[in-house]
Amino acid sequence: MSAPDFSIGLHPDRPIGEVADLAVEAERLGFPGVWVADSQSLFRDVYAALTLVADRTSTIRLGTGVTNPVTRHPTVIAGAIGSIAEHAAGREVRLGIGTGETAVESIGRKRATIRRMEETARVIRALHAGETVTYEDAELRLDWPSPPVPVVFASSGPRSLTAAGRSADGVYLKLGIHPGVLRYALGCVAAGRAERGFGLDGFHVQAMLPVAVDEDAAKARDEVRGFAAAIARAAVRAIPAEDLPEELGATIAELERVSSEARARQSYVEWLHSPEYAQLIPDVIVEHFAIAGTAEDVATRIAALGDHGITEVIAPLTMPDPWPTLRAIGEGVLPRLRTVAAA
Repeated sequence: MSAPDFSIGLHPDRPIGEVADLAVEAERLGFPGVWVADSQSLFRDVYAALTLVADRTSTIRLGTGVTNPVTRHPTVIAGAIGSIAEHAAGREVRLGIGTGETAVESIGRKRATIRRMEETARVIRALHAGETVTYEDAELRLDWPSPPVPVVFASSGPRSLTAAGRSADGVYLKLGIHPGVLRYALGCVAAGRAERGFGLDGFHVQAMLPVAVDEDAAKARDEVRGFAAAIARAAVRAIPAEDLPEELGATIAELERVSSEARARQSYVEWLHSPEYAQLIPDVIVEHFAIAGTAEDVATRIAALGDHGITEVIAPLTMPDPWPTLRAIGEGVLPRLRTVAAA
């Protein structure tokens, strides 16, 4: 297996011009891709941000990380992402779709079902192919030639992972990097691919996980404890107890208790980066749900994920000031990752 790509994820929790500034710097540093989050009540609009990013960059791959089929109709999604792909002039653009989470909950709606995600992928793919397609008793069509855009499902549970393999072009994992968890997740994806007579070759497997770099490895671990714990909590809710590695179960159960108490007192971003909360999170959680350490260690661990079937690692830059982290991983990790990959 080759080393995975190493990309960044951005929250448009600042003016979209600043989001574009970060993407421009990411491209200069050599990152191959940038994914922008979608949650209309928390962030600026994802498609407006991606349009500006596309306009101000020339090579970096673009993606929604991730949108949903509840707050927007499939034709709206198809038109928006197709417009960005057209403007990006030949660059690859990927459409990450999830069930909704904060975007949906903030407007009092229920998250998308797996069936709805699969239907949305079917409709968008047909619209981008210039076809007329039926959806909810309506005949839908785009009257302009949109480029095709690969659809990536943000999936965690077994049914959603299988659906990603069956109906999407890739999967966006937020489950950490414990080998047992990755084996389980990709086994579900492979089952979905097998339903269509395909293997995993050519299938995009993105893993979103927090990354921190510092010559003091302990300091780097402290930077990502909160986010690592958030991913751990999501994983334990998604994966059946019998399939969760035994050594993680009890530790995450305790995290559930302390996380609920801390989350009730803090905003989302404060909670992810709270020093008070970080003190409660053990190193084993950081080890399996983040990558943190010296630049050499981080590059080596990212490269090794290729052996587990990961094709792209996405480091979310969710901190109030993402510039130091962007430059630290861009200047410290990317060159080493290329060296490790070439070895």
